[in-house]
Amino acid sequence: MLDRVQSRLFLVVLAAVTLGACAVPPRPGASETQLPPAGSTPARTVYEIVESDVTVRVYRDGPLARLGHNHVIASTAVTGRIELGEPVSASTLELALPLDSLTVDDPARRLAAGSDFPDTLTEADREGTRRNMLGSALLDAARFPVMRLASVAVEEREDALRVTTRVEVAGNVRELVVPVVTELRDGALVARGEFTVTHADLGLTPFSVALGALRVREDLRVTFHLVARKART
Repeated sequence: MLDRVQSRLFLVVLAAVTLGACAVPPRPGASETQLPPAGSTPARTVYEIVESDVTVRVYRDGPLARLGHNHVIASTAVTGRIELGEPVSASTLELALPLDSLTVDDPARRLAAGSDFPDTLTEADREGTRRNMLGSALLDAARFPVMRLASVAVEEREDALRVTTRVEVAGNVRELVVPVVTELRDGALVARGEFTVTHADLGLTPFSVALGALRVREDLRVTFHLVARKART
């Protein structure tokens, strides 16, 4: 059944914090911290994530798509910190998403996702999809229990920040350039957005059966909402 294999599509969640991600190849030395020149260290305000909501819509595809289901995968357990710099281009972020926090096809989330996600799945369907998603053939959560994201560079634009983000998931490391909409609200830093990411962006291949007659679609639709507050000193 597609719902038991389609969970592979989550492997992107998230490059998590964006409005339309586009991938770039890993750069030599990208994992190394780039220190500013002496005497030019920017001022920073440290925020810690206190609330999060990430939702990934996964779609069926292929001539036999009617035999499968679309899925909604979600988490409210993102942790990490954002260092808001002056200028904003000096900002950094580090996020972590524990894979055991993922939920699959929660009825309320399916209802909110719209008519493409009818609530026709059983509890056994949901548990089977989640088990396969976290198994060694997919997210391999036993070996790689946490998805990690870290900024490499931040560029200011009029409508959003463009953040080059290093994503580590299931043993893969890729960089994504992602726009992030942020605002300061009641003393909190809020980041939100919606984006599309593909398997290819993360070095993954969509799962298929029956010679591709039943398969998962290449793209995923991700929405997110993060709230961070100033860290205590």
